[in-house]
Amino acid sequence: MAFFDKISETIAATSKDVAKKTKDFAEVSSLNSQITSQEEIIDKLYLEIGKGYFEANREKEADIYIEQMHNITAAMDVIEEKQKRIREVKGIKLCGSCGAEIALEVSFCSKCGQKVEEMVSAPELSETVPAVRHCPECGAELAAEATFCTSCGCKTQSEE
Repeated sequence: MAFFDKISETIAATSKDVAKKTKDFAEVSSLNSQITSQEEIIDKLYLEIGKGYFEANREKEADIYIEQMHNITAAMDVIEEKQKRIREVKGIKLCGSCGAEIALEVSFCSKCGQKVEEMVSAPELSETVPAVRHCPECGAELAAEATFCTSCGCKTQSEE
């Protein structure tokens, strides 16, 4: 009987040890997760500080980070040119009032209703045409998401 008691005590002790190790592992995992969350917050704040510093000091030629600032500005210029090319390929431009993407041939912005000053013909597009609907005022064909008619400027649906 002593043999079974000894085995029983060993199993109980081992079970307690496993339970403690499992609890410790769970606590360590939780703490590591919390540390990672705090590190992500710190990284985000570093990024905000760096962006703020860049914006505040980008014109100062004597700044110790001037080379990096010039590189950032150059990269921003490249991005702007690539975005401009994407708009050209897609046959769209940006509204001068609200910045929404609009077709080259429209008279009014479909987002803010502002009259488009300069009319430019759209290049040939090989893409499929998005879903359309019609203006309740003039009957012009509109994209499904248009808030304003691109021909007469009439508000076609409530803004979201």
